Amino acid sequence: MDGTIQNSESLAREGTRYGFQSILKRDPTPEEYAELTGRPAPMVYKQWFEASLAVKILAEGTSYYEAHAGEIVCYPEVLELLTKLHRRSYRMGVVTSKRRIHAIRELTSKQLNTVFEMIVAQEDTALHKPHPEPLLVAADNMKVDPVDCIYIGDQPTDIEAAYGAGMRSIAALWGEGRLEKLSSSRPTMVARSPMDILGILHELA
Repeated sequence: MDGTIQNSESLAREGTRYGFQSILKRDPTPEEYAELTGRPAPMVYKQWFEASLAVKILAEGTSYYEAHAGEIVCYPEVLELLTKLHRRSYRMGVVTSKRRIHAIRELTSKQLNTVFEMIVAQEDTALHKPHPEPLLVAADNMKVDPVDCIYIGDQPTDIEAAYGAGMRSIAALWGEGRLEKLSSSRPTMVARSPMDILGILHELA
């Protein structure tokens, strides 16, 4: 969802920075930003900080994010792609590391809540990407075999999760995705723009 459907990663980084500045009086390091990308912040914060401190940092960052979430927009071509896939009866779901309330709110604001059959969010699994559990839960909920699924993502954690789940994967390079980061994760296919996915699916049909 983030970094693939919508351009929200910059806001997430600003929320992280705001939380750190409010409580720790410092910016996150580049290494900390990298560790948080594609992973649930509550889980990472629990590894870094004692419990009450982690809660405070997360609360400040979340407050900042929620105050600006209405500014988040989809990447160019994404809405057109999802509309075409929906009209062609492709079954679609979302697996995200963000909380369900935020995922639903942001999808609904873009009229995408009816496009996806289901959402697997942060609180739905004990393990998170790059572990395959969230993707396997999604496939199970949709009553489909993982080998018949294609997972699209912009981070190595996405591709690694797909590989572990036995799914094919598409590395998304139009948002946060960078080929130099994703290639070592062995994506099945690469899409440089959202509409490239139509061509990929046609070849696979």
